[in-house]
Amino acid sequence: MLPLLNIQVYFQLLCCPISPRSLLGGEETAVAESGHNCRAACTKELGGNILIWGASGFTGARLITYLAQNAPEDVKIAVGGRSEYKVEATQRRIIANNPELKDRVKSMDVLVGSVSNEKRIREIVAQTRVVATTVGPYALHGSELVRACVEEKTDYCDITGEVPWVKKMHDELNDKAVRNKVHIASFCGFDSIPADIGCFMLAEYAKQKLDKPLLHVKGSITRVRGGVSGGTLATAIEQIGDFKTILSEKFLGSEESTDTEKTLRNPTFNRSMIHYDNHVKRWQTFWIMGEVNNRVAGWAGQVLNYGPRFTYSESMSAYNVIHAVLVPIAFIRNLLFALSIIPRPGSGPRFTDEGSAVYGKVVGTSDPGYGETIKYLGESALCLALDRDSSFKPGVYPPSIIMGNALLSRLRSRGCQFEVSNTPIESSKRKKHTQ
Repeated sequence: MLPLLNIQVYFQLLCCPISPRSLLGGEETAVAESGHNCRAACTKELGGNILIWGASGFTGARLITYLAQNAPEDVKIAVGGRSEYKVEATQRRIIANNPELKDRVKSMDVLVGSVSNEKRIREIVAQTRVVATTVGPYALHGSELVRACVEEKTDYCDITGEVPWVKKMHDELNDKAVRNKVHIASFCGFDSIPADIGCFMLAEYAKQKLDKPLLHVKGSITRVRGGVSGGTLATAIEQIGDFKTILSEKFLGSEESTDTEKTLRNPTFNRSMIHYDNHVKRWQTFWIMGEVNNRVAGWAGQVLNYGPRFTYSESMSAYNVIHAVLVPIAFIRNLLFALSIIPRPGSGPRFTDEGSAVYGKVVGTSDPGYGETIKYLGESALCLALDRDSSFKPGVYPPSIIMGNALLSRLRSRGCQFEVSNTPIESSKRKKHTQ
């Protein structure tokens, strides 16, 4: 047997902020429609094609604006949540800020219910083709919604970064979702789409252009700014309680393969948290989503067969070594003392300068936490509603496993820059926004 070629990857992410008004759609030029037509399979009545659940929240309101601007006219959109008053107030606020969207937003049906009412939530999801939910923490507010979608054969997407919760949903519902041909796509926000779809892009390139598998992907967050909402903070707090579980071995995907060579003993490529990277040519430091995305990308790599021993690691670029040291101190100190966690070494390949290399870059055009997340979630929902075909894999999975090239093509068509090459890709400054 020929030895595995060491395919090394440099993966870069840049995201630049835009103004809050631009997030509401007031300054951003609407993207041209993709030309997809809503298929007959996407015509559940009343609730329409896509239901935005959590419509009155910070992120939900912006998702309404995004889909009102960018979804084809024949895609029917509904909005839902626990309070009819709050949802309708959100619609009025969006119309006030975006008068050109008045007819589209007013036409959206309002569906009201609570996830604690199993009968009502099943009635709601039965009326739509795809549910896109922004209500977190998902471990507290998402389980019944996912169960209802699986029962009613309604596709689903969310923006969670809660790996333990997704593991729970996968273990409980994946077999039934496959039988019902339902697609439950988690991790569809900024937290994981760049890593998940970025690795998918690189693996496809390596297979098609080089006829080689991937061994390891390094992700580097090179420029990112943006704030967070109360819902995001609540989700982060919920995650802290599960941090030991996130770091556990065989956490995601190990049950997908009977081949011991493919078993994910620990899908983390561990090197010093603070180090200088010769590919990125910057100091690297702790990135809050690194351990989550190690699992998400590792899971996809196993199911989609990126390579027999594929692993992913993610870090954040720093200005210099002092910045690299200071960035993680407060977070790591408080977290490790609170949870009494002592970092342990993990397994992973020795990263050398031998072998072939492919390079990727993802560049965002808006605030990563909300602008990019809204675009990623909106396009994931549209992809499930409009582009579904036999290549889509049913079950409870990350978006790359379920939608793959269809979602990658959609994101590119909406201005998301996903580049791949067998030579280093130079960073470029973001062009000034023009209307």
